[in-house]
Amino acid sequence: MLSAFNLDFFNAGRRQRVALGAGWNVRFESVPPVRGFRWNKGDRSFPGWYYTVTTGGHVGYESWLERDRLILLDFASDVVGIASQPFWLHWRDGEERRRHAPDYFVRLADGRSRVVDVRAEDQVDERTAEAFAATERACSAVGWEFVHVGVPDPVFMANVRWLARYRHERCGRAAGVAERLLEVFRRPGPLRMGAEEAGDVLGVLPVLFHLLWTGALRADLGGALLGSDTVVQTSDGMAVGPMRESQGHGLLRPRLGTRGEGSQMRRLSRPAAIGVGERVRFGGQVRAVLAVSAQVVTLSAEGGSPREIPLAMLLGDESFEVLSSRVRMPLPPVSLLEALPEHAREKALWWEGHILEVLHGTDPAAAGEDAGPRPEYDPARHSLTARERAKAAELTAAGYRVSVSTIGNFRRRYQIEGLLGLADRRPVRKKPQFGKVDDAVVEAMRKALKEGEDDSTRTGTYIIWRTSEILQEAGEEGQEVELPSQATLYRLLAKLSQGNPISGTARNRRSRAHGAKAPFGQWTVFAPGEVVQIDSTPLDVLVRLDDGVVGKVELTGMIDVATRTVTAAVLRPSTKSVDASVLLARTVTPELMRPGWADALRMSRSVLPYRRLLNIDERLEHAAAKPVIVPEMIVCDHGMVFISRNFKASCRFLEIDFQPTHKASPFQKGHVEKMLDSVGTVFAQFVAGYTGRSTDHRGRNLDKQSLWSLPELQELLDEWLVATWQNREHDGLRDPLHPGRSFTPNEKYAALVEACGYVSVALSAEDYIELLPSVWRAVNDYGIRIKRRTYDGPGLIRRQHSGVMEKKGLWEIHHDPYDISRIWVRNHHGDGEWIEATWKHLRHTPVPFGDLAWDHAAQGLPEGTEAEIAEAAAALLTRAHAGPGGTNAKPRKRSRRDKQVAARTKAALPVAIPPPVPNTAPDPEPPQPEEEEPLAKVIPLGLFDPLADPWKTR
Repeated sequence: MLSAFNLDFFNAGRRQRVALGAGWNVRFESVPPVRGFRWNKGDRSFPGWYYTVTTGGHVGYESWLERDRLILLDFASDVVGIASQPFWLHWRDGEERRRHAPDYFVRLADGRSRVVDVRAEDQVDERTAEAFAATERACSAVGWEFVHVGVPDPVFMANVRWLARYRHERCGRAAGVAERLLEVFRRPGPLRMGAEEAGDVLGVLPVLFHLLWTGALRADLGGALLGSDTVVQTSDGMAVGPMRESQGHGLLRPRLGTRGEGSQMRRLSRPAAIGVGERVRFGGQVRAVLAVSAQVVTLSAEGGSPREIPLAMLLGDESFEVLSSRVRMPLPPVSLLEALPEHAREKALWWEGHILEVLHGTDPAAAGEDAGPRPEYDPARHSLTARERAKAAELTAAGYRVSVSTIGNFRRRYQIEGLLGLADRRPVRKKPQFGKVDDAVVEAMRKALKEGEDDSTRTGTYIIWRTSEILQEAGEEGQEVELPSQATLYRLLAKLSQGNPISGTARNRRSRAHGAKAPFGQWTVFAPGEVVQIDSTPLDVLVRLDDGVVGKVELTGMIDVATRTVTAAVLRPSTKSVDASVLLARTVTPELMRPGWADALRMSRSVLPYRRLLNIDERLEHAAAKPVIVPEMIVCDHGMVFISRNFKASCRFLEIDFQPTHKASPFQKGHVEKMLDSVGTVFAQFVAGYTGRSTDHRGRNLDKQSLWSLPELQELLDEWLVATWQNREHDGLRDPLHPGRSFTPNEKYAALVEACGYVSVALSAEDYIELLPSVWRAVNDYGIRIKRRTYDGPGLIRRQHSGVMEKKGLWEIHHDPYDISRIWVRNHHGDGEWIEATWKHLRHTPVPFGDLAWDHAAQGLPEGTEAEIAEAAAALLTRAHAGPGGTNAKPRKRSRRDKQVAARTKAALPVAIPPPVPNTAPDPEPPQPEEEEPLAKVIPLGLFDPLADPWKTR
């Protein structure tokens, strides 16, 4: 048995293939996947990477069913190692060579090995079952366990999936909360009530869910979805959580008493109804029902008069059986009737009265409610055939030449189709979609249109020419088809290109051609950060770059699907993987208030629960009104920026799941696509240097306008996101019970955080710096030069070899592309610590970003209102449209108050009040140049200072 199978796997970076008997002792829980994942357009499965706390890293999955099973493996307390696609298993099936890659290899705490294959039961075909059987034989030969698992119980899986959001260690770090929860739930009690007893639910809920994940607390995860009334208790009580998985929660099972032979419901049935025209078996004969009353049923008899039988006798007879039940007459399709000409509808209604009289003896439109049937149409006295003969004779006598068979045909059509069956449908008869055009011509033109989906826009003349070329190629293979006239071809082209005209822009044609072919699915999210989407797009604004060149920049943004919050958005000349990594660092860091921002933009004056959040995360003290959201899953496309090793390593460092979309499927991350488009229309068009979305919309002499620099435009964008986007009602944020009410991102976050709690990811100084982009430079006597900016610091090691031979002695430098005030140099001669260097010209900034300057700029109105926020947003757009004043504009003269703030910041001491001004007006003081009053060498607040606490007052 051992020699019949081979194992093919990666070991220490090398591909190996050995016999099963020689490779069974390999630690397969630590090997990389033996095959890569595919995201082809149109695939039904979604591969990706899930961060498991069991392994402390990403583990791949090929579908969301595998992802669910991976979550359950991570949830199991006896699992200590997991590997995805660990090896190829090779064997022979007769003359055929077969191979199979199991989905997971699992190492258990007691040392046992388990091979897991995941496939829904209804998706296991004969060939797949043979592969599973061969894998089970191979596992049995070496002492491994083999398990085939399918769809888990939906309720149990939904609860575990919710708890998986709190699997990270950061969710249980709140000091003293875990101890209080264990004390509260020593006696079983409701979840919400116990959380409120332990403290503020914003900080308690994440710890509670983390304890449920780890098993310190228990709840019934299979009975119902987690809620406020879910009974929670400590683990020393009866375990009802993970145990349910071994009792059948792994598969869908029918509820007791609803299916199977023992079900009482299967033995209950409703007696058959009896109606006129039905055929029944009674007394050993097949009879027709002529009339039905409350007590008597009239049955026909062969060669005799109809027989009236009491209803109780008929139903009590053991031989009674309904052979053909009447079919309920369908409702008339009013919409189709309205498409008919008026004379056709009138004729159908005329026929309906006669057919109803044949069927029931009376015409409801011609007779009153109490009027009885005419003698020749009485169902109690005449059969259906006799009534049809009477109607044919009546209409013929009235001048309508109608036969008995015609009456019978109309009657049957009416019983099947209703009123529409009596109408003349020739005026609305469907015609062939493409007329008399040969199918080969249609297919050739479709092929020509398909070829041009990704090409430049062409006219119909080219498509018709290409169609003829395709037909000629088919004619050479013996399938000659005559080409119709030009007019017919143009009509055919109009029909085939309907909805995606060939004259449209290439972008629109590609978008429609590669759009979703199936109905959009519903990706329901319930918590902030559960799904975060990221993407990049060129921003339609010209900026003045560092070297003075005018150019466009790229906008890279992240949006939280649950709240539509733009967690971070940055501008760069060209996006790189390190910039995407910085974006992750920004999204878990509070957006701090900047000098000059309106005081109404503070978090303390917003709808966010500021005071309660501040007790959990002190970094929010001077934060702007934008929530801090930690991503649980990142959804991105296949751009080199996002699938790079650097970005995936950053996701692994922050314990974030990584989910790429299918290729050429932008609709699968439609939220961020729409957000980037909204930024281009709602914000960019107000900025000086706006270019429009294409050259057709571009103005003239834009490069001669007063343009913003990249850092200045980034500052405007950050302020606009806080002032406008976070306070703008979003149509996708509506209450399902009150759809007329829409919410802003801040309001939605404030509502969801009550049920999810708040978990902060406090990056240390070293963590933040490690995520920054890196460059390699030499350290000269004057310092370090990066993009024509010189940085210097007292701790720099000058004019020395770094010791890194691969970089020719250069020094590793990390810099924040959104804060140019400082850089960090790794000390290769020491223990790898960071040496800070500051921009030498930082002291020439107009207003210093010191603490006093912060307080001076933050002075505003006492209370934040919607009017104040709107006023701040309007002022922002006005300032953005005006531009920075041009490169040749004179610098703004600082006020006396600004100069006092600058001087006090430099001296760090109180400034003496100047003496009173004498009555005699002094000579005007000549303006002093900026260099005559140097400012203090201070560090601007920027976005996030990892080496200081800018939210604390010194």
